[in-house]
Amino acid sequence: MVKYNDHPLYCFLSPEEKKLLQPIVKSQSFMAHETIINLGERNRDIICLEEGSVSIQVEDFEGNVNEVTRIHSGNLVGEMNFIIPTRRTANVVALTFGEADIIPFAKLCSLLKEYPLLAEKIFSALSLQLKDKYLGMINAWNYVFNRMPNSNSA
Repeated sequence: MVKYNDHPLYCFLSPEEKKLLQPIVKSQSFMAHETIINLGERNRDIICLEEGSVSIQVEDFEGNVNEVTRIHSGNLVGEMNFIIPTRRTANVVALTFGEADIIPFAKLCSLLKEYPLLAEKIFSALSLQLKDKYLGMINAWNYVFNRMPNSNSA
């Protein structure tokens, strides 16, 4: 598969294939400290962070907010929920002013059904993103679970 650029979602898409996505993409700006995704939401849209930085945050069992990682422009947010149908697993809060392209789940699914080769390329790009974040995710969950009270120590 030919890699055309370093964009996290469009890296394998030709210019013609990128044009297929244009009608469904919504651009959105956000301010510093604005919550972009709330833990537990059922939204499965993909967010392409074009400018700015965000903080990925989880709450421990005492309700304390812990930053897991920071994601900067040129990366995706929400790609895990696109592939795995779960509620959002973390809060995403803007650290700076930013711009993002939002790709709605239902519209993208319809487009991918119509263009199977496009689906192959999009899922390949999503796989690359998930591979890069996988280790960070494991470390974050280990941090949370290691803070759980040990039920064997009573």
